[in-house]
Amino acid sequence: MAGIAEMALGIATTLRSGIAPYPLPVELWGYAPEDAAQLVKFAIDECVDAGIVLREIRVDPVIVHELTGSKSEFGVFHRDVPISADTACRGRVDIYRAKTESRGL
Repeated sequence: MAGIAEMALGIATTLRSGIAPYPLPVELWGYAPEDAAQLVKFAIDECVDAGIVLREIRVDPVIVHELTGSKSEFGVFHRDVPISADTACRGRVDIYRAKTESRGL
């Protein structure tokens, strides 16, 4: 199994390619909730650093719980990217890329 940092880089590379499905589903079977939460944060970091604009990330509610420490949370933000709890995302993450990219100077 690839490491979390490598997976995050792969997600950013796939999104950058322009041929990724919308949303990009990432299966998390075999990952502990704390590892899945770390993967989500690392993927956001990689995308933001690469100038890939993310609209939203929908995750299994267990991951939101891991990120916030509270079962009452419906979502959270990481680097201004909303991470929403979605019961339809059991065992996976859905990554929604924005239609426009940021422009670096």
